Amino acid sequence: MTLNDGAFDAFSRAFDWVCQAHLSSEELHQTIDSDGNLSIAEFSLELAEQLRWGGPWGQNFPEPVFDGHFRLVQQRIVGERHLKMVLQPEGSDLALDAIWFNIDPQQWPDQQRDRVHCAFQLDVNEFRGRQSLQLLIRHLE
Repeated sequence: MTLNDGAFDAFSRAFDWVCQAHLSSEELHQTIDSDGNLSIAEFSLELAEQLRWGGPWGQNFPEPVFDGHFRLVQQRIVGERHLKMVLQPEGSDLALDAIWFNIDPQQWPDQQRDRVHCAFQLDVNEFRGRQSLQLLIRHLE
């Protein structure tokens, strides 16, 4: 079965109407709640491990998400749709590995950008038997 453009438009309007009727404005607009900024000392493997085992995380008890402003030092695609970055918190020379999964390759990497504001989670990256701190990017602007 295939839908022609007219049938799809009708479905799309009906879907929008049902969503508007049953969802609040907060549910219709994606928001990211942040647990705030981290100090330079809090960007640590130790804190990432504590958060990893601090759960259980789940519905109505989400894993902490932080936000901050960073200098974008490096950016490159890994895999086909993941952006690997090196970020420096503003006012620091600390270099942090970061990854943003499933990016839009039409928009990233963006070599014109040297500063970003992002929401992230602290994560433990395990590679070749070595553990290191990594930021999991949840939103970047």
